[in-house]
Amino acid sequence: MKGINLTMTRRAAVLTFWALVLLAGTAGVTPASAADGIIAVDLANGIRGRVFTPEYLAARTVADDDRGTLTLEGGLYLTLITDINDPLVTNKGDGRFHPFDTDLVIECLDRIAYPGLDVDVDVFILPYPRVDMISSSASGRMIFLSPQVLEVTEEGCAYIVAHELGHVFQYRHLPDPYDGRWDDFRRIRGIEDEIKFSSTARHAYRPREIFAEDFRVLFGGPAAFFGGRVENTELASPVAVAGLEEFFLGLPAAQAILPVIVSFDNYPNPFNPQTELRVRLGDDFLARGEPVTVRVYDVTGALVRDLFAGRPSGPELQVTWDGRDEKGRQVASSTYFGVVEAGSARMTTKLLMIK
Repeated sequence: MKGINLTMTRRAAVLTFWALVLLAGTAGVTPASAADGIIAVDLANGIRGRVFTPEYLAARTVADDDRGTLTLEGGLYLTLITDINDPLVTNKGDGRFHPFDTDLVIECLDRIAYPGLDVDVDVFILPYPRVDMISSSASGRMIFLSPQVLEVTEEGCAYIVAHELGHVFQYRHLPDPYDGRWDDFRRIRGIEDEIKFSSTARHAYRPREIFAEDFRVLFGGPAAFFGGRVENTELASPVAVAGLEEFFLGLPAAQAILPVIVSFDNYPNPFNPQTELRVRLGDDFLARGEPVTVRVYDVTGALVRDLFAGRPSGPELQVTWDGRDEKGRQVASSTYFGVVEAGSARMTTKLLMIK
């Protein structure tokens, strides 16, 4: 009962936060290049970044029959389904695509009630769904919101935005699948069976998806709450799991006491033909003058490419991978893993090559 009482106290605080957000409106939103279809946001809850409107992205989509190609920053391009009668769209809904409303997306971001969130995010409100991934998704700091086949409701927008931001939060604070804090999460959540709950299991049984669902329920606000239910109906509501909310709230502090590798990500992701791997190292580690390595591995664990080995000159190290292996051959479309090692510290990031 103690865990539930703490949760209910926290829930009251969240509702108070939400009431203040409603009073404040979108005062925390700072438009930047709104005329160009890119809106810069700097919200009171610690979310910073850019929202790319569907109009902006539609204008940059080159049509080719019932498909289209959208080119984004860094050479990343997406193949989009521009015709709802495409056989890949199994549910035709009301017969047309409905992109998310830009203002509502920003409102949903503003409603996230995690104190001191401190995340950077780029949100792409797609005018059409992607060929390779019909649904919305997140990778690194990027969120791709795919249009629906019916009008997007406020609750539906809040649900999806909070869930995908949960992935961004996880990439920011718990990116390494070998980090021992994943073991803590599994234990608290009761998903220690690594066969049943694995990265290759059904969607609702993947630990990262459970993590994102828990984030949505705990911090997404009333519209995203959905009665406290999560996608996996076998699991208890996050609000009833003792220690779970405290685990989430403690992640930034836990990362702060591990200063050897502060952060590791890549952009763009997914990518084609190249991506930039970005490492930020702690000052204490730099003072020791120890070497750093950055490598790329495939899903089998085989080495694909050595990218860097040496002593960085500063806290930020940026290395470009051109999508080729050690012999200069272009790799296939697949998932790869970037791995940085600094002294005894190790961190990974997922790299998605899409052709």
